[in-house]
Amino acid sequence: MAYKNYNNSQTSSDKAIEKFSEMIISRLEEGKANDWKKGWIGGEGHFGMPQNLNGRNYSGTNSLFLFMDTAINKYSAPVYMTFLQKEKEGLRLKKGSEAMPVIYWDMSIKDANGKKVSMSDYKNMTKEEREQCEVRPFLRSFRVYNIDQTNMQEVNKEKYDKIISRFQPPKLADTQGMYRNAAIDRMFERQEWLCRIQYDKASAQAFFKPSDDIIVLPLKAQFKISNTPDGIYKDGMEYYSTALHEMAHSTGTPERLNRTMGSRFGDPKYGKEELVAELSAAMVGNTMGFDRRIQNNNVAYVDGWLHTLREEPKFIVSVMADVNKASNMILQKIDEQKLAIGEAPILGAQQEQDKQQSQKTQISTSSNDQTEEVAKSVKASIYKLPTGSYVIQASINGQELDQKPIDNKTAVSFLRLKDDTKMNQMLSDIVKDKYGSELNVPKVNRNESRGLKI
Repeated sequence: MAYKNYNNSQTSSDKAIEKFSEMIISRLEEGKANDWKKGWIGGEGHFGMPQNLNGRNYSGTNSLFLFMDTAINKYSAPVYMTFLQKEKEGLRLKKGSEAMPVIYWDMSIKDANGKKVSMSDYKNMTKEEREQCEVRPFLRSFRVYNIDQTNMQEVNKEKYDKIISRFQPPKLADTQGMYRNAAIDRMFERQEWLCRIQYDKASAQAFFKPSDDIIVLPLKAQFKISNTPDGIYKDGMEYYSTALHEMAHSTGTPERLNRTMGSRFGDPKYGKEELVAELSAAMVGNTMGFDRRIQNNNVAYVDGWLHTLREEPKFIVSVMADVNKASNMILQKIDEQKLAIGEAPILGAQQEQDKQQSQKTQISTSSNDQTEEVAKSVKASIYKLPTGSYVIQASINGQELDQKPIDNKTAVSFLRLKDDTKMNQMLSDIVKDKYGSELNVPKVNRNESRGLKI
């Protein structure tokens, strides 16, 4: 996929937003050209969220567009790394590899005198001092590369294959051969969504009715329109995609996320709400292994979406802010069901990894009561921010503490160490110096995922 050349005066975040807008425009134009047969993201779906090389999930806007980038370029898995991570792995980029932007919100904070204030200092201020500060959020971005843009498969095939295997969705079908999702089925059966869902009666269409706070879905069997086993299986995916679309609409009511959704078909606000619901369904569905086809009844909005995105690329920021909130709400409820039936959660996957890691890095310390020994799980990482500065992040018993800035010389010296014993000792000294009594421990174990944290 080719992207246009950007004005050099633009910030990196401006360029990222334009690229994201162009990706959506490209999907819409391709959808028009192929009669909407392909999904929003353009792939077969992956099982789980996009991740960085250390297994930490990307979320929100980054998740959707990394999914899309993976599909467009036919990468094997949505796993990305920074240039620094690539260097530490001893990998090289393939010729012509183009980076994908990843965005995040930062804060510009100034005190009453106009002097810049760090986030850590801001957190330590009194309420009155904070009220005197000017706080301005702004977007930053940095670049990442997919693992298939490197030579990892050649030089470390075992690690590459292990990463890829995490994203292979299991093929689960019902008695009719249609895709089946046990977590969503359970949610419907037990009526554990935010509002009531009617799913067991025939209906000519799917819709959310705000006045009654109810979602109405056609029977699953009504989605069975294909003649081939593969087509029938995907018909089942369309059933759940449609449900996710209506569930996204239902998150926008005043008592929930309070979106301005428009009152009638053709209303520009109604059109934006449809785009939010479409992209939310696509993002959530893709984490469970399936893409969402662009609905025929939304074709009428496509030209409007295209016009707005071309005229104002930052429109996508507003859309994605709503998509992120709606998707997260849906995924949280799906995770509740997954845990109830013994499946690994989607959003909770990272917390589970952290839990397993903390079990490996437990250390014991004496409390003030000498008769009782308290086991504390402490982890610490030193990593470089996209701004170029270094920080240390420590956590105790899974509770993250505030980041602390460290000087570049100390950080680089630590990251260049090869001996684990020396690294442990140096990291322990840095933690004592920066956190002191917040941890009250004599020693910390090195976090395996040190380096650039995303």
